[in-house]
This record gives sequence, structure tokens and C-alpha cells, in this order.
Amino acid sequence: MAMTFGYAQQACRGDPVCGDIGTWWEGPHRYVLALADGLGHGAPAHRAASAAMQCIAEHLDASCAVMFAACNERLLDTRGAVLAIAIIDRDSNLLTLGVIGNIGVRVFGINSAVRLGAGRGFVGAGYALPAPDQLRLDDGDRLIMVTDGIDESDGMRTCMERSDESSQQLADDVLQGWGNQDDDAAVLVYQHRHTGSGR
Repeated sequence: MAMTFGYAQQACRGDPVCGDIGTWWEGPHRYVLALADGLGHGAPAHRAASAAMQCIAEHLDASCAVMFAACNERLLDTRGAVLAIAIIDRDSNLLTLGVIGNIGVRVFGINSAVRLGAGRGFVGAGYALPAPDQLRLDDGDRLIMVTDGIDESDGMRTCMERSDESSQQLADDVLQGWGNQDDDAAVLVYQHRHTGSGR
């Protein structure tokens, strides 16, 4: 199997739906992963995050900047959201990442951990997207994305300590161990496997 994913989410205590949503798409030349946190919680937050996911699904061949611009237009009549979009080129193994707001993102290697930055603002309410981060992924590297309903420092430490777990098991453990029951929370995990010739 070329790659593995793991995803887990929980709604804020007492809410029937979660306003934090993540997903991924597998294309012939690239993989796209996204995690959105609709502002607030409950149905309005769910609507905003869902709109972002639908918009990205309609622009899977676009650049990070184009995806964010399209999402900003789509979310104008919603509460807005913070959002992370990762594009992984299957041939070059190059990760391109854009983040608006407080989505926590790190890449864990065998002996390293890299925390990737974020732009200011909210998608749907104006934002400043810096130049996307780019990083060449090594075989076995893990990309971890969490919303602010996860205690990022402790949750990320769990990722470092449990490198032998499957991506799904790791996502479940991070959510169960470090998710805030009084907030929406979501974690998306990706483990890279080389599929092309790029290094």
C-alpha cells in the first residue's frame, strides 16, 4: 500500500454534529489532505467546514493559493473557518502546505520533527496566506494535522512516542488522550511512502 491515513473527530459535548472536519483525496499524480475548523461549534461550524471540504473537492488540480481563494469565496455566507491544505506530489515526494489560522501541523521523521507555520485570519472573512511551506518527504515520514480541540503539545508528543502505531490507531489515541470534550476536535494523520523517483 502506497500510503496510510488515519482520521478521528469528536463533537463538542452536547452537540449532534462536529464543526471540525478533515478528509483526503487520492489522485493519479498527487494526494490532497485538508482539515477545517468552522468557527464556534455545532451546526453553523459544521456547515462552514463542510463547505470548505466541498470546495476543495472541486479544485483538486489547483494550487494551494487557488484552493484557499476559492474556499474564501465559498465561505463568505458562513461563519468562516481556519483551514490547512496539504498537497503531496506522488512523483517528487514534495509536500506543499498552506495553513490559515490555528490548525497545528507537524511532520515527524525518524529523528526529527518540523512544525509548519500558519497565516493570519479566517477563510471566509479575509486572510493573509504566506508562501506555502514546502518539504521533501522521506519514506515513513508522518504528517499530523490537529484542530485546537486537541492539546497540541501533548498530542504531538504522543505522535513522537508511538511511531510504531498505524495511522488510524495514532489518530484515535491522540483524540482519546488529548481531545477537549468541551470543544470540537479532529486529527488527521498521513504516513508517506515513496511512489515516484523524486528524492
